[in-house]
Amino acid sequence: MRNKAVLVVVVWFCCILCGCRKEEKEPVTITVIHAWGSTEADHVAMRDIYESFQNENPDIRLQLISMPARDEMLRKAEDMIMVGNMPDIITFSGMGKNKTYDFMIKNNMALDLMPYLEEDAEFAGSISDVNLEYWVTEENQLFTIADVLLLSGGYWYNEDIFEQAGIERIPETWEEFLAMCETLHTWSEKENAGVKPHQTSAEGYLYFMDHMLAGSYEDPQEVIADHKLAVKKEDWERAMDKLKDIHSYSASESVEYSYRDETSLFNEGKLAIYVNGVWGAPMISDNINAKYALLPTESGISMSCKSTCLGYVLGKSGNEEKEKAAVRFLKYMLSEEVQTRILEETEQIPANANIALEDFEKEKPRLYQAAMLVLNAENKIDVPDSLWNDAQKIEFTGNIIRALSGEMAEGDLEKEFIKK
Repeated sequence: MRNKAVLVVVVWFCCILCGCRKEEKEPVTITVIHAWGSTEADHVAMRDIYESFQNENPDIRLQLISMPARDEMLRKAEDMIMVGNMPDIITFSGMGKNKTYDFMIKNNMALDLMPYLEEDAEFAGSISDVNLEYWVTEENQLFTIADVLLLSGGYWYNEDIFEQAGIERIPETWEEFLAMCETLHTWSEKENAGVKPHQTSAEGYLYFMDHMLAGSYEDPQEVIADHKLAVKKEDWERAMDKLKDIHSYSASESVEYSYRDETSLFNEGKLAIYVNGVWGAPMISDNINAKYALLPTESGISMSCKSTCLGYVLGKSGNEEKEKAAVRFLKYMLSEEVQTRILEETEQIPANANIALEDFEKEKPRLYQAAMLVLNAENKIDVPDSLWNDAQKIEFTGNIIRALSGEMAEGDLEKEFIKK
């Protein structure tokens, strides 16, 4: 009788164990496509941050699709969408509105994140104000959240070169900027220093153009409607004349010349200034004594760019487990711990306002100086990615060097930009 009772207990215990095993759930797999796939230090750091989510959330399996650049990421995402293999998370990495994003919204393929913010105050508090101001739709929907702020509207300068050339004051107007270029050019010629005042990329000239157009008004918002520049022909022509004068102090560039080439020349000490955003800080060599300055304006009133462009867009799969897992990933990226890691390891500016930049003044003085300059500017506009549409950006960056060097008629370039 005792043996029979023992057997019953053993069978009962085995049944419990089998039942437990049946109730164990497989991890939810979510696909994340991103453009942090190169070997650069900030790319490696971001991939490590993504992989840390996997370690902290064993019930979610990340399938990372790593692309080395934004354009390649976008093409890959488009291919996946077209064959019905929608990624659970697309990391647009600072792009402006584009056809892929518009297609997803139009076809109800992007998850509205507003309900998740409304039910989670901590999550809502981690989203930047500019993200909400720009990306919340008229229907009170939100389809994208960025984990970093884009701070720009200026240039890095080599303080040692400025000192050797006798430049004691950062220019506040375009006339003063041209005078600075002339001083740098004259000094370099006299000393046979082999230094150019600048060699700006096409992307840099886009920042110049935005500042010239918006800065020609006492209130820059007069020329910006719905986050788009309303360009008048006379304003465009005046800006092009100034750009030609500035370009005359640059070495000739090819269409393929990019900010990476400009970075290399600046790091070699061959350029006095380097046009890029605050995010350019970690790209600059420690051997360069670099500081940040704002681009000038017509009036001399300080102006900068502060935006959040496209960040994370979550696929609307209809699978509640996948969607919730994707939202958890987004909350993780906006958490104070991860936001601090993003600042420390990649020197991007956190979107979560609870991260105090002042805490990093001594640790990252170059980044802090640049960020404070941008944040304290009197006027602020969006970065070009938020002001121009895809066709305009492609047209401008593809042809501005040709137009400034006289290889292309100005009238052919302005067609995409002039307000009808």
